Amino acid sequence: MHIAVGYRWFPTAAAYHMERALQGLGHTVTYVGLGEAGRPGFSGAVPIDQILAQLPHPPDLYLWIDPAGPYFPPAIEQLSIPTACYLIDVHLGHWRRAASRFFDAVFVAQRDYVETLQLAAGHSQVYWLPLAAATDVHFDHTLTRVYEVGFVGNIARAHQGTARASLLKLLAERFKTNEFYRHYTPQEVGEVYSQSQVVVNSSISGDVTMRIFEASACGALVLTDAIANGLEQLFVPGEEIVVYRGEADLLNKVRHYLDHPDERARVAQAGKARTLAEHTYAHRAQQIVDIVGAATFQRCAPMRTASTHERSAARRTVYTHLHMVDAHFDLDRALGAAAAARLWHALPAIIRRALI
Repeated sequence: MHIAVGYRWFPTAAAYHMERALQGLGHTVTYVGLGEAGRPGFSGAVPIDQILAQLPHPPDLYLWIDPAGPYFPPAIEQLSIPTACYLIDVHLGHWRRAASRFFDAVFVAQRDYVETLQLAAGHSQVYWLPLAAATDVHFDHTLTRVYEVGFVGNIARAHQGTARASLLKLLAERFKTNEFYRHYTPQEVGEVYSQSQVVVNSSISGDVTMRIFEASACGALVLTDAIANGLEQLFVPGEEIVVYRGEADLLNKVRHYLDHPDERARVAQAGKARTLAEHTYAHRAQQIVDIVGAATFQRCAPMRTASTHERSAARRTVYTHLHMVDAHFDLDRALGAAAAARLWHALPAIIRRALI
C-alpha cells in the first residue's frame, strides 16, 4: 500500500515508530504532517486533499496518528480514499471523541475505551490497538545492568504532584537508578532499559503505557501498577510481568526481585519473548493494513456526509483542545463569520494556550 501519514513529528513519538514499522513491512509511506525542525512537512492550514493531490502517486490510505501538539487535517472528510486514525491518549481528552467522527477506521490504544469510541464515532469500525515496542531501538543491547531500577517517561511539571512523582522519589532514595528527570533519545531509551534490572511503570490514568512493551523488549523485568485496559490479555502477571498495588508493595517487590536474580531473569525473559512475538509496532502496523485492506471495510466516517454545522462544531472541539487558534480563525473565515464571532469561537483555545 501507499500510506500517507499525518501527525506532529518528534523522535520519540509512537507515530514515528508506527511510520517506520509500516515501511519495514514493505509499504510506501509518505509523511504529510506538520513540518518540524529536522523533518520537512506541510503547514497545518493546507487542506489534506490538496496535499495528497500533489504527491507523485496517490495514496491508498490516509492515517492520522494522535499528536502531542496542534495538528488536525483540514478537509479530511473530502478524501475519497479510506481514512483511519490511531487515538493513543484516549484516557486524557474527550476531544478525541469528536475527532473520531472524521475517520472510517478508529484504532484505540486503550481497550476500555473501544465501546466509548464506537458510540462517539457512530460506527463499528473501532478497534483495540495497544501500544508496542519498536524493535529497531527497543531491544536488549546486552549491556551490564548497572541500574537496579529504571524509568523513562513524562515527569514534567504537570506530574509533579502525582502518584508517579511520589513513587519515583521513593525509588531514587532507596535504589540505584538512571536519571529520571532528563530527556532521552529513542536509542538511549533502549540503552537505559538494557542497563536496568527492573523497570517500574506508573500509569497516569490507568493506561497501558509504551514503557511496558519497551522495557520488556529490552529484557528488563517490568513492575507495573495494577491497571485494566486489557493488560492481562497482553501479558500474564507473575509470569511475564509483575503487578504491584501501592507504594509498600512496589518497594517490597523491587527488593524481592533484586535479591532473587534467577526468578527475575525468568520473568523478564518470558516478558521479552511475549513482546517480541506479539507486541511490536510491526504487529500493530500489520493489523491496521489488514483491517483497512479487507473487502468488508467501509468508508463510513459520519463527517463525510454531515452538515456544515456538524462538521464545524466537531472541528471547534478539536481545535480548542489542541490550542489551534489559527485553525479556529481559518474555519470561521471560510464560513463567512463576523469578526466578533471569530474571536468568540477562538477564545477558549486562546485561554488554553495561555494556561497549559
